[in-house]
Amino acid sequence: MDNESAAGGRSPAKMIAIIVLVVIAILAIIAGIMYFAEPAKSLPSMLGTITHPASRASKHRPARGAVALAVGVICLVAAWFVGRSGTSAGS
Repeated sequence: MDNESAAGGRSPAKMIAIIVLVVIAILAIIAGIMYFAEPAKSLPSMLGTITHPASRASKHRPARGAVALAVGVICLVAAWFVGRSGTSAGS
């Protein structure tokens, strides 16, 4: 039994790529939701907290949220294409 037949026709490298893309997609979608839901002063420091000036600290960051959601969707589509590419060749 070789590596491709054990993973349903996918090589271990493809499986790793799919898993990495899905994890990045999930994290990006979570970050996008946080950008839309939380004001800038309440964001975790790794997402870019703004405390000064006070006028910007209470606003949401819809542009960053949209970009994060777009990255998440793109990674999910890429994972789907990577997973799809090896299944029809064996038939």
